[in-house]
Amino acid sequence: MGYDFVLVASLLLLHAAQPANCQDPDVRNCDDPNNIYLPPTATDTTGRLEDLRSEMTSKSFVAYIVPSEDEHLSEYIAARDKKRVWITGFSGSSGTAVVTLTKAAVWTDGRYFLQAEQQLDCNWILMRSGEPGVPTIEEWIATELASGDAVGANPFVFSIDSWLYQSEYLGRSQITFNQSFSDIIDLIWEDRPPPDGDEIVIYPLEYAGKSFPDKVKDMRSEMVDVNAEYLFLTSLEEIAWLFNLRGNDISNIPVFTSYALLGMTSVKLYADMDLLDTAELDAYLSSANCQVTDTCVVTAGTDVARNDLLQVKGRVWMSSESTTYGMYSAVDKDQQVQNISPVKMPKSVKNAVEIEGMKKAHIYDAVALCEYLMWLEQTVQGGTVDELSGAEKLKSLRLAQEKSKGISFSSISAVGANAAVIHYRATNETNTKLTTDDLYLIDSGGQYYEGTTDVTRTLHFGTPTAFEKEAFTRVLMAQTDIELAIFPETLDGNDIDILGRRHLYDVGLDFRHGTGHGIGHYLSIHEYPPAIGRAQAEGYPFQPGMFTSNEPGYYEDGKFGIRLENIVIVEEAETKYMFGDYRYLTLTSITLVPFQSKMIDVTLLSDRQLNHINSYHSRVMDTVGAELTNQGKGDVRQWLSEATKVIVRNSGRKSVIPISSVCLSLVSFVTMKMF
Repeated sequence: MGYDFVLVASLLLLHAAQPANCQDPDVRNCDDPNNIYLPPTATDTTGRLEDLRSEMTSKSFVAYIVPSEDEHLSEYIAARDKKRVWITGFSGSSGTAVVTLTKAAVWTDGRYFLQAEQQLDCNWILMRSGEPGVPTIEEWIATELASGDAVGANPFVFSIDSWLYQSEYLGRSQITFNQSFSDIIDLIWEDRPPPDGDEIVIYPLEYAGKSFPDKVKDMRSEMVDVNAEYLFLTSLEEIAWLFNLRGNDISNIPVFTSYALLGMTSVKLYADMDLLDTAELDAYLSSANCQVTDTCVVTAGTDVARNDLLQVKGRVWMSSESTTYGMYSAVDKDQQVQNISPVKMPKSVKNAVEIEGMKKAHIYDAVALCEYLMWLEQTVQGGTVDELSGAEKLKSLRLAQEKSKGISFSSISAVGANAAVIHYRATNETNTKLTTDDLYLIDSGGQYYEGTTDVTRTLHFGTPTAFEKEAFTRVLMAQTDIELAIFPETLDGNDIDILGRRHLYDVGLDFRHGTGHGIGHYLSIHEYPPAIGRAQAEGYPFQPGMFTSNEPGYYEDGKFGIRLENIVIVEEAETKYMFGDYRYLTLTSITLVPFQSKMIDVTLLSDRQLNHINSYHSRVMDTVGAELTNQGKGDVRQWLSEATKVIVRNSGRKSVIPISSVCLSLVSFVTMKMF
């Protein structure tokens, strides 16, 4: 599971002199206002809040809301757009800050509870979203403010639904929700980073598999179906996919800041004109036959996009998920078509060229991962490898691959207790050495023109405890059951999530993140709707050609974290029967990296699970071994041969779990869906 890239961290080094009132030196203690304790990763936000409140007062705002999103509602955003991170000091990718004239609170989910306690100072109340008794943002504001008070926010960083819901909810208490067209954070963030991007490039058709004009034709067909004269796109990934263009405005994600307005006979692309104005792009966007297909592209700066919307005459299709309220409010309501973007599903269901590319990318990536795992086994005992140097070594191995276009996110390289922070990122303050005593989790990925990768492995370089082995094995059993599952095409990823948790539930364990997320094709490591156990999957049944991660885990606060992640492709399954006249599907791993055999408690595995793991390792050896030979890496091939040896039971084997019990939960879900 990737990060954010853009995910920051977390656990800290223990201090020799621990404050008397602090139970845990890794987190803040604000119980005693006269003797508070803050860990070194906490940020002093006192001055920032004073400046914000001064501007709020000048605008008659009693509260101000700062979400995590940028003006395209991106999941991962450029450094200059991390306004919520700046005002709070909390760097998790998900969260919303609310500041009143006397209080400040930040809401985040279970992935980031520990990280937030490590990074927030005592100006902030941490609201643990989803926990019993924790109010929602709207409930808290309605309690803190009085009738007639005004709340302000930048409408260009709110989704349509979010803005309308908060406005309606607060209105019940006679509290107004006002658009602040000059974002207050912009006014007070004096050292705000400049834009990062410096190029927009053409993504070759040999990798995209479908031309830009053909994609436009498909979109126009969808527009006819909903009686829309225009389609307005704001999602950076959708624009990059539609135009077969890529950029580098956001670290590790090849997108560029842009909008697009597609008409039935016109195409307009809004982006940085300094980057668009090249002879190569001019020729590409105005190809010789573009007048015949009505795909000649007119370009303009992003600053005029909203003004163009104000001038449009005709019905405009605006994605209900990725359009901000600021853009939405530029079009009369009776001229809007609100629905999911027509780009969403075609981008998620990969074409044949993209599918083959994704498979190739994961083979190249496996070579780098295997080199890294071999290097770790040879080096860790010397005591010279730490989280940062390990991540840098892996990055160098990926970049050494001839096809590499960089990494897909900043690696989560985490030792022991640090790995219990789900989206940990090592810093100079938290950097910890790899040892033979602690588990090590490495979650990383690469970018290739062929596709995007994301893989996680957890390893021990000494002797793991019995509980560590059991937890690891149960996570592996969960992952294996998902890849063994066969299910009707009527199911979405939420329906099979139980398979990623069942063997943990059996002994009272669980994890606080989704079991899987979709992945882009030379785009972002997170791409929805394909997913397992996430809200974004609801109502979007799996289709052949979709890709998702399969990444159950277990995290013991203060001790260790375990996650095992493969990228899987949705494929049609061969079944003896075909009840209901619909297809049955299965999930096949395209990630090809071995699991550490010594971490597996074979006595917990069913015969079917053990056979699947051995079959997977055989495929890893055959496929990656051949590529290692091609690249002249005989030493790594020899290591891989050892790492993928057949796993056998010893003479004291336990009775295996019946296959029927493994599939029981899935059968229940299938029954509910069909009847």
